[in-house]
Amino acid sequence: MYDFIIIGAGYGGLTAASLLARSNKKVLILESHYSIGGCAGFYKREGLLYDVGATTLSGFDYGGPLDRIEKTLNFKLKKKRIDPGMVICFKGKRILRYRNFDKWINELNRHFPGINHEKIWSRIEKVSEDAWGMLSEVPLFPPAGFKDLFSFVNKNIGNYLKLFPGLLISFKKSLPSDARDHEDYISFLDQILMITAQEKSDNVPYLLAALGLNYPKDTFYSYGGMTSMAHEIEKKMKEYQGELKKRRKVYSIEKTELGTFRVEAKFNKQIEVYESKNIVSSIPIWSFSKICSGSFKYKMDKVSKKYNKSWGAMTYYFSVKFVDELDSLYYQVHSDELKKFIDSESLFFSFSERDDQSRSKNGFQVVTVSTHISIELFKKHNFYQDDKEKIKKFETIVLSSFKEHFNKFKILEIGKGEVGTPATFEKYTSRFEGRVGGVPHILDYYPFSYPKNVTPDPNIFLAGDTVFPGQGVVGVISGAFSLVHRILKNEES
Repeated sequence: MYDFIIIGAGYGGLTAASLLARSNKKVLILESHYSIGGCAGFYKREGLLYDVGATTLSGFDYGGPLDRIEKTLNFKLKKKRIDPGMVICFKGKRILRYRNFDKWINELNRHFPGINHEKIWSRIEKVSEDAWGMLSEVPLFPPAGFKDLFSFVNKNIGNYLKLFPGLLISFKKSLPSDARDHEDYISFLDQILMITAQEKSDNVPYLLAALGLNYPKDTFYSYGGMTSMAHEIEKKMKEYQGELKKRRKVYSIEKTELGTFRVEAKFNKQIEVYESKNIVSSIPIWSFSKICSGSFKYKMDKVSKKYNKSWGAMTYYFSVKFVDELDSLYYQVHSDELKKFIDSESLFFSFSERDDQSRSKNGFQVVTVSTHISIELFKKHNFYQDDKEKIKKFETIVLSSFKEHFNKFKILEIGKGEVGTPATFEKYTSRFEGRVGGVPHILDYYPFSYPKNVTPDPNIFLAGDTVFPGQGVVGVISGAFSLVHRILKNEES
């Protein structure tokens, strides 16, 4: 009998498991794949190690979630700060997202004159820092009921009152008119928000937009790829006697007459049965509802349908050798051709560090490229892996954009490439319909309706990128801290 069975070894499941095991809970993670990390995992081709998704690590500064997990579990990730944290190639401009505030404001003034960037971005930075501080001090947010609300307000009423209005107004509406009416500037901001919040500025609450827009400031590269920190967390979980079993696909959860849970998983065509007092699902809410049973399944189906807006991803993986060093490892490239093709406006390029011999050798760098695609569009056009014409078209757009914007670094050689679609993510990560990136942060879900870590059953909890705050490794780890805080607080009371 386990205290907690956790479904999925993505960053949410691993972090929750390690923190629970550290609190002397008997914990088991069941992971359907042969590797950990979920959408922040890896795959190998011809000796090259690729990140599954084109993403970055943020949250190591000012007591952010990644700084907290390093200190709480007492490990040190081998990493390197990247500054500029991102380069945005937008309508003939190369906009460098510097960490230094003055350099960043000068960059914005150069490309978008006539806007009071200092005022706009000083507020963004302040709200972002206050929000992360608030979430670490008072993790029961957004409140799941009046008890949470009372606890939150009672403990930190000043920060609550100051930040709360940022959940009620869109980022675009909060901007001064000179910025709000600048079409190119709004388009520039929208594409950053599509990466970090999965929605554009006219529909993202100011508070979440501030977190998303400040995200590229604190950018790090993890040697060994995005999955390296997942392995560090896994090691710590096992030191605390937590267990992890891979290639176990959970297909049924039933509540017994004793109030415990019977969990059935498939392994090598065999059925394995486990029993636990509590369940933590770290898989997307749409996938989790499929394996529930009875009246609880009905309730979770209603929840998953309520948050049906989500995105898939088109990805491209290849390797490249340059003569010159890149000025960053992360680039957002706007593309008119891409918009005509799949109604997405930019590609995100994520490069490995040239000296990271664990991922590539002989001066090559591995590259993961991704962009959004509407799940509805994907299904409507039957855009699956065997549609060679569409796959080739996407590859052509990616490589054309790559050569246009990276020839300045003197490309010596481009290796063989491979395309991924939502069908690829569905097959290898078991995400329903290949949905990635979590639930978009839209005004309709705030202040209290964004998916939370609780469920109608007091012994079933949620983690991962489809519960608050979601969105990337930093959001998922923050959410796991909040979840474990809730569980331990409930036990105390």
